[in-house]
This record gives sequence, structure tokens and C-alpha cells, in this order.
Amino acid sequence: MNAQSKILAGDGDDAFRATVVGASEVAALFDASPWLTHFELWHRKKGSIDTPDFGGNERIEWGVRLESVIIDAACERFGYDKLKTPERYDNGDGLGGHADQLVNCPTRGFGILEVKTADWLVAKKWGDEPPLNYLLQVQTYMGLAGCDWGEVIVLVGGNELRKFEYAFRPNLYAEILRRVAAFWQSVRDNKPPMPDYTRDGSTIEALFNDAGDTLIDLRADNRSYELAASFVSAKAVAKQAEAECEAIKAEMLDKLGNNGAALLDGFSVKAPTVKASPDKEITADMVGQIIKGRKSYRRFTITEKEL
Repeated sequence: MNAQSKILAGDGDDAFRATVVGASEVAALFDASPWLTHFELWHRKKGSIDTPDFGGNERIEWGVRLESVIIDAACERFGYDKLKTPERYDNGDGLGGHADQLVNCPTRGFGILEVKTADWLVAKKWGDEPPLNYLLQVQTYMGLAGCDWGEVIVLVGGNELRKFEYAFRPNLYAEILRRVAAFWQSVRDNKPPMPDYTRDGSTIEALFNDAGDTLIDLRADNRSYELAASFVSAKAVAKQAEAECEAIKAEMLDKLGNNGAALLDGFSVKAPTVKASPDKEITADMVGQIIKGRKSYRRFTITEKEL
């Protein structure tokens, strides 16, 4: 095991995560995370916004529940022996995480398994290998554990086990360490990265969620004029697009009549009727009050089929 790596024992998970860039968060430093930006990660670690509570997320919950099952299946299928896996890795310089499983291979020695689940359609979009954020994660754990190989094991669609093998890449791990060190230095220096305005809207709202009755003068700020004009223009385009969509929907419904779907090459067209629900009267301690029902409506969707 890498001499720099150590196991932290006794600290709570939240406290531990606050002190490290996790292996699953490293991708944000490469702008390669689909769910986390560099800007949001910075403010989470700085403590200026809360880290979300992912409890209740069905996808995450079932991924965790299936993890041990997938690991056992991979070991049985590929001839690995499970090894005692540290609860936490921490290189002492702000990089760490919870690896899924250390294993021993009869021919390659000990390595790391990272376990994922994926819908079939999602995996189809990957191409020949999982996305970059998964590859950065397994490389990070290889570096922390001091092993020469690692695998991403993916259960696809609940019934297909896929294995992706990777050798440790020292130069990539060195770049990960460099970016993590620079990240923590920026936190200490209180110098956040620039936000990605296409992705960081919710983070910015969380940072400035206590607006008062004060007034800021932006009349000398040319960019603010550009933003205001662009917003008005974009809203007008969106309004026009919404009106066009409603007109298209009306014409298509006129063609469907009372049919719930249509055959159309290259497209899926569906418009089933969602039945109405009647009003309900509360008769216990809310006698006389009415819970309004819902009118029936057509659930209208058109999607382009994948070829």
C-alpha cells in the first residue's frame, strides 16, 4: 500500500468528506463531472453552501444495495479474492475517498474494483468505455491504494456484467495530485473559480439567497446591459417557441383524434388520456370542505427514436 495513504478511523463521514476532494469529485477539477462543477465543489469545501443530502435518491440507494452483490459476482466470475479494504483512504494532502473493493488477482497481484450500475440506454451512449469521471475515479483509487491495476465493474440493465480494465497511469495521478493541491490552495486563499453560468445557477442562488431591499447601481456595467437585453430576447424567443409548440400539439391532436398513439417512422408519438378524478368531500373534522378533483387531459409526447 502507498506509504502516504492512511486510514482515518473514528471521524464521521461528513467531517471526513469536508477535508478531502473525494475520488468521485476529482472529475470536477477536470470539468468532466456530469453532476458537479469546479465552482460548486469549491463552495461545498469552503462551507459557503451545504453539501446535498442524497438520502432518498433511489438510484443511489440501489447502487449501494447492489454493490456487494456485484463485487461477489465479479470475484466469482473473474477469479479474484477479496482483500480487506480500508474504510477510507486519505493521502494527507486533501485527497481521499471510500474505495469499493481491494482484490487479489492470481496473475496481476492486488488491484482495485470500482462498481457501478447503469441503465442499458445510458451504457449504450458510452461507446467503448465508461465516461471520463469513472476513469478518473478508479485512477485516483489506484494511486491512493498503491496498486498497478484497477477495473470498473458495471452492472448494465440489471442483468449484464461488464468489466473495463485499466493500468495505473502515474502521470495522470500526478496531475490529479497537482490539481487537488491547487484546489485547496485556492480555498485557503479564498479565490473561487469562475462559475459555469450554464450549470451553476442553483449554486449561485444558494450563495445569494437572502436578498434585502437594498439597491445596487449597475448603470456603469456594460455587461449588465448585455445580460438584460439577452434575457428579454431569450424570454421572447422562448415564449414564441412555446406558442409554436402548442400550435403543433393542437394540430397533431387533431390528426390523432381519439387515438392514444400514432405510427410515424423515426418518431414516437403518444397522447393517452389521463382520466379525471372527482371532487372529494372530507367528512371527519373537515366537514364540508372539498378537495378539488382533476380534469382529464391528454399526456402528449413526441420523441425522436434512436436509430
